[in-house]
Amino acid sequence: MNSPAVSRYATLWLLVAQVMVALPVLEVLPVSVLPLLVLTLVWRALIWFGRGAWPSDLLRRLLVVLSLILIVTSSGLQFSLELAVAFLVTGYALKMLEMKTRRDALVIAYIGFFVVGAGVIYSQSLLQALYQLLCVGVLVAAIHAMYSPTNSSAQRFAIKGSFHFTGFILLQALPLTLALFIFVPRLGPLWAVPWPEGEAKTGLSDTMQPGDVAKLSQSYELAFRAQFTGSVPPARERYWRTLVLDQYDGEQWRQSDLLRLLNQFPGEIDDERDWQSTLPISDGWWQVEPGRYNYEILLEPNGRQWLPVLGVAAASIPETTVLRTFRLEADKPVFERRLYQPAPQIVVPQTIAMPAWLLALNKSLPSSGNAQTRILAQQFFAESGRDPVVMGRRVMDYFNQEPFYYTLSPPLMVQNEVDQFLFVHRRGFCEHYASSFVFMMRSVGVPARIVTGYLGGDFLSEEKVVRVLQRDAHAWAEIWVEGQGWVRFDPTGAVAPERIDLGIDEMIEQGGLLQGQIPLAYRFGQTDFLRSVRQGWERLEYRWQKSVVQYQQARQQSFMKELFGTSSFYWQQIGMLGALLALFLMLYGVFALFQRPALDPHQKLWLQLERKLAKRGFERRAGEGPKDFALRVSAENAATGAQLVSIVDLYIQSAYSERVGMDKQLLDQLGKMIKQL
Repeated sequence: MNSPAVSRYATLWLLVAQVMVALPVLEVLPVSVLPLLVLTLVWRALIWFGRGAWPSDLLRRLLVVLSLILIVTSSGLQFSLELAVAFLVTGYALKMLEMKTRRDALVIAYIGFFVVGAGVIYSQSLLQALYQLLCVGVLVAAIHAMYSPTNSSAQRFAIKGSFHFTGFILLQALPLTLALFIFVPRLGPLWAVPWPEGEAKTGLSDTMQPGDVAKLSQSYELAFRAQFTGSVPPARERYWRTLVLDQYDGEQWRQSDLLRLLNQFPGEIDDERDWQSTLPISDGWWQVEPGRYNYEILLEPNGRQWLPVLGVAAASIPETTVLRTFRLEADKPVFERRLYQPAPQIVVPQTIAMPAWLLALNKSLPSSGNAQTRILAQQFFAESGRDPVVMGRRVMDYFNQEPFYYTLSPPLMVQNEVDQFLFVHRRGFCEHYASSFVFMMRSVGVPARIVTGYLGGDFLSEEKVVRVLQRDAHAWAEIWVEGQGWVRFDPTGAVAPERIDLGIDEMIEQGGLLQGQIPLAYRFGQTDFLRSVRQGWERLEYRWQKSVVQYQQARQQSFMKELFGTSSFYWQQIGMLGALLALFLMLYGVFALFQRPALDPHQKLWLQLERKLAKRGFERRAGEGPKDFALRVSAENAATGAQLVSIVDLYIQSAYSERVGMDKQLLDQLGKMIKQL
């Protein structure tokens, strides 16, 4: 049996759905494929308007081959998630060029649901979830439109009917969706598509050149959220440690790794645990004591392994490694949001001992370059009585008393960057000051290093959540002091203390950051109203991420234990799902048993007429039409028949009228005549 043709009304819904469901995944599609997708959309739209011709079979095959070539040449032969999504979206678009029947339209709608699911892979934000729910609604409305009347008189009410149908279906699905989400066991995937190796998003890098952090500090991309239990540190104490850069080649700073250190100090590093460990800290690196703050971090996916912590990382947690530089590193790159709780401990610095190779690492500098800085550092060191702490304060005073400026737009410095910064330009961002500070300390033999991470963050008091953006990126310095361990110095505080106390946004607003005229869009975004709206939405977003997106196996088991008080999680879930299934089947049976098809006004009046005639002994025979029934009654009873013929004529005129809307006057007259019979 041939499938009926798809209506123009249903085609319009599918065209709208095609655009909507593809938008969330456009950024991961190969650029070379996008013109082809636009071509198919425009071509199908021209056909809908009656100004385009259907492509031939040969042309469709050529388009398929062209799309395969474009995808493979852009993505390579390695199978990846992006490659799978590109094939799915391209096939979804090309299928529109052969959609003529309802069967084809149904296939396209079903593919659309898979494309919506693909969008979830790349974003699980609350806004994205609401948008994808809208996409699902449009696809459901498109399916409803395929079965809607196609005559012109019914089109007037079709859109309203599609909206009603979609809302009814989504409301019906809501209870079952919630039940399945809460109780279905969270199992690992049966198969997986590999992520591209080396892929990373915007964020800190394990190398740093002057200007890198300044560029990052112009990004409003979310880095992570931290929720505190109990007290919350003030903004000036919120140093989120992420990376430690201790290698300098004269141009850029980079962090050390075990392989590089083994080659750099052969025979001096006794064991891998001299640099990194997953064991408790009691192994002898240093000693710890309970910390002041308890918190957990919800980290945004960034394709990196490093995990931000408040202050220093004193101990490892599951699936992580703690490094001797007091930072935390995940066992694998973070490609999806990760919720973790750093160990609530702090280091006791008086007990730390540093091996000779680590001292040498943090003193090393190129043999030449930045001669003026080296001379100035020797002068400061002599004036400080060769005391590292006094030397650090002397450099801080130098930054504070000399005309240095804090700016997001530092000048380009090519050779002898430290000399150019200290003696020529004197304009820079936090990494310029941290780099110059560490260089000066190392040039006089004081072990020093750069730490990069984030400073401050937007505090949401109702949730006790600190929201940290990429623009909160910061760099500071640490020096080694015998008997005290690593001591933090933040040269930015000497040049722009408001950056430490207020944060970068407040600093810009108060004119404390040398960057020229503040854009009007930025000023508008900092108004009290928009700021309150932004914070309100952020609270909703955090609750969504914490309660829904992060509802994984461990959290589900914890919920089941609170609910039932035992640990037989899978049996509890099977029992709960069985009970829910039985409840839904029972409700469906009751609903199907008592549900009666809705009758239109004409059908109700006709049944009323039949019941009235049946009491007089006139029953309509099976298959007997209204007109034949009236003529038979007229032959048996002329008086009743005459009235019935008039009623049937009016019924046929009202029920089968060519008019667009229902004629209420005819319907009222018909009801009166039936009552008078």
